[in-house]
Amino acid sequence: MAESSDTSYQNKIDDALAVLGHISDRVSIAATIGLGFGATYGVYKGLPIPKMSISAGMSCALISTACFTMERLAHGVINQASKVTTNDAAFSDDVDSQPHDNKILKLNGPNNTHVCVSHALGGFLGGGVVGFLFQGRPFAGALVFTPLMLGIGQIEVSLKNYRAQRTQELLERIYQKSD
Repeated sequence: MAESSDTSYQNKIDDALAVLGHISDRVSIAATIGLGFGATYGVYKGLPIPKMSISAGMSCALISTACFTMERLAHGVINQASKVTTNDAAFSDDVDSQPHDNKILKLNGPNNTHVCVSHALGGFLGGGVVGFLFQGRPFAGALVFTPLMLGIGQIEVSLKNYRAQRTQELLERIYQKSD
């Protein structure tokens, strides 16, 4: 009994670390892009490059933290709601007991609608927080960041579909060689 609770606790920690890693990957990318844009803006306007670069990088990191944290929260709520409302084998935690096609679906994650909706909610909620903090206008922030997050969601869906297709091709090659 103690082993089961230890495993459950470890799984929760692993899930939390995976979410944290997901957010930190995207925040790092946004901060790097902000550093580049800040340096470019500093060169264009003749302003101190390090100051502009760091300022833009930190702003992008703060904004992306707000948006992607809200996106992950929305993603978790949507996935939990879909697990409760559907009894789909693709969401089962036991990957090894599933047929080959469901293993690919499990690796690929939930369907693309969940990703787009969670990104839209993340852009709306995170943009609202950012708009309120930076300008005192939450709806302006939500209006700006919802389409941006939807675009990022579409990019993630495209990359996920490519990765799943590529994984399927590689598995087919492996199974053909073993036969």
